[in-house]
Amino acid sequence: MLCSSLVLATSASAASAQTLWNGPLPVQNERPYQSAFLHFEPQAPEVLSPGKSCYGVAFHVANDLLIPADSNGSRVEEDFETGRVQLNYSRGIGKGWEVGARTNAIVRDNGLLDGPIEFYHRLLSLPGNGQDAPAGRENIPRNRDILFFQDANGNGVDEASASGLGDTTLEVRRQLSSGKNASAARFAVEIPTGNGSKILGSGGFDAGIGLDARHEFGSRLALFGSANIFIYGDSKIPNAQNSGIGGGLGLEFKAGKRDSILAQVDAQSRTITTGNSFADRTPVLASVGYKHRFSDNRTLFASFSEDGDFTNYNVPALGNIGPDFTLSVGMQWHH
Repeated sequence: MLCSSLVLATSASAASAQTLWNGPLPVQNERPYQSAFLHFEPQAPEVLSPGKSCYGVAFHVANDLLIPADSNGSRVEEDFETGRVQLNYSRGIGKGWEVGARTNAIVRDNGLLDGPIEFYHRLLSLPGNGQDAPAGRENIPRNRDILFFQDANGNGVDEASASGLGDTTLEVRRQLSSGKNASAARFAVEIPTGNGSKILGSGGFDAGIGLDARHEFGSRLALFGSANIFIYGDSKIPNAQNSGIGGGLGLEFKAGKRDSILAQVDAQSRTITTGNSFADRTPVLASVGYKHRFSDNRTLFASFSEDGDFTNYNVPALGNIGPDFTLSVGMQWHH
């Protein structure tokens, strides 16, 4: 969760002796098929001290355009924008344990970012007619609202605008190690409070276990990573998978006493199968971001995430299937 990304020193002497790391970035793949199922946002491997609480709020906006060439008798068409407000809460309960919960409010509609994204692509000379949309973004009407796929057997999804509560996640974390090589395990259950028929949630109970870790190279640079396994419940979404894996790697550079620059790559196995060979590639998201600690109790983050567009899908390990463009900003408070 967002709250655990700020390390809390257990005493004044410990705080002066150790680096307070800010990472990683609490982002996810906002493609609805991925975000509807249980997933773990990367977290720092520290847990809260007994009796300490953390509150977090974040806003994410993602523009999704995925209209690849038909293949294997399957057609995929995704052209919409998603806004998501996420609320987090976590509390330390002692002996290295922490409990938490998060929930979301989601709006999926035609959006406003098609024009700015076209300008951004032109500015960086990114192709507008890649494998994700060979017709060319400039040839597709702006601000549409389509979430569609149909496989060779006629199974699929045909949804337009939707809004409402997403699924709710309950989580337990246990710190395993600290110091230069820190780690923590977690277990979570996702409760289907979102409308699975509208792809606002998976429609079933999901569960997962994971590991978050960090290695310090020094006082200014650290490597962090995560590895997760998921079991998905009885979803209402056609062709849904019953299990999956996920994880990621990233770097944090301490640009100052309270500032960090972060870069990371997060991946998760696909949660549905459309039958389209391009759309069914592994979802991978590349993100860069910034965190600032106003105090030991308050932290701001902002980030930008891309799918495989920026490499024209030639380096899938750095970016693959996901929204074209995701902007995120959030705050957290400790008490």
